[in-house]
Amino acid sequence: MEPEPAADSRMKILLVDDTPENLVSLEAALVGLGEDLVMAQSGREALRHLLNDDFAAVLLDVRMPEMDGFETAELIRSRPRSRQIPILFLTGYRNEEHLFRGYDLGAVDFLFKPIVPEVLRSKVAVFVELSRSNAKLRKQADALRKQAEDLHRVEQEVRRLNTSLEARVLERTEELVRSNEELQQFAYIASHDLREPLRTVSIYAQLLAKRYQGRLDGDADQFITFIVQNAERMETLVHDLLDFSRIDVRGMDFFARTSCDSALDDAVGNIRPLVAESGALITRDPLPCVMGDAVQLTRLFQNLLVNSIKYRSSDVPRILVSSRENAEEYLISVKDNGIGIDPQYAEKIFGIFRVLQPRDRSSGSGMGLAICRKIVTRHAGRIWVESALGQGATFYWTIPKKG
Repeated sequence: MEPEPAADSRMKILLVDDTPENLVSLEAALVGLGEDLVMAQSGREALRHLLNDDFAAVLLDVRMPEMDGFETAELIRSRPRSRQIPILFLTGYRNEEHLFRGYDLGAVDFLFKPIVPEVLRSKVAVFVELSRSNAKLRKQADALRKQAEDLHRVEQEVRRLNTSLEARVLERTEELVRSNEELQQFAYIASHDLREPLRTVSIYAQLLAKRYQGRLDGDADQFITFIVQNAERMETLVHDLLDFSRIDVRGMDFFARTSCDSALDDAVGNIRPLVAESGALITRDPLPCVMGDAVQLTRLFQNLLVNSIKYRSSDVPRILVSSRENAEEYLISVKDNGIGIDPQYAEKIFGIFRVLQPRDRSSGSGMGLAICRKIVTRHAGRIWVESALGQGATFYWTIPKKG
């Protein structure tokens, strides 16, 4: 797991619910993020916190006495300081009138009780990382202005970049709020409205690096590099989260008689440059035809192959794809000769945002195997891994026989 943020870089998250037990549950679900959790038991108490502090996100219960969540959200949006804070409503009722009212007030999502802790953490983490990136960019912009006090052209350029960035962030945030009118899932919103500001952050940071490399102090160059790297990583996280959320959106109309051999061929074709670069040797046994979603089965094979190549040892990667069957299901396996996995992590690696190697050794988002599990689950199957450190890994997944 990643280390907790330093105390001075923690973001504040406001939890609002009139029921103490619910606040405890929310706190337990989010404490693993390592951020500062501020709790309020009424809308008025929440507004007092918002007068004094900035928050990365507000989790707001809909049904509260005196001032309900909708009234509280309306007051939050009416204040310039808190107008852009993402609001996620918490409710135990699926009521279309409530949904439309909440989105009209600028909510970015609804979470229905009982809330799944993993889903809650993943959604809140996106807004926390976006808020942290924006805060770092603002801090860097301030440092650049101080460094360039004697260079009037540089000062004007920084001001122009900051103005343009703020305008784009505001524009994309407004688009995100409007997109909620169609009640799209959170990950869809994140993909289409959060990725563009992240690209903007990266682009302008690269411009600063290109134009002012060596003209600022060493820390400034390091800060700019850090912003670019984290913006790119955040974009990858959002993209993979979108892929994860879209798996269940595809209905049963996409299921058809599908050749696993063809799906594997397509997967190998999609990663041909990676196969060539690594020198990987992929062999196979004949694979079955199944009832499934061809696009998702291709993605399943592709993610498992990439995983095998990515975590290879010093030897040339050797991968064997094979299958067995019984009266009820097919069992398909992907075996490699890579670095292997400690058995204690055999289940954890299928969680979202799980990366066993340090970030500086792994460019992945930690979503690849989570996507594999969700695809297999959608096909009414199971997936697991058998491995040991230094002895390669074999991923098994099943799919029922149908038709």
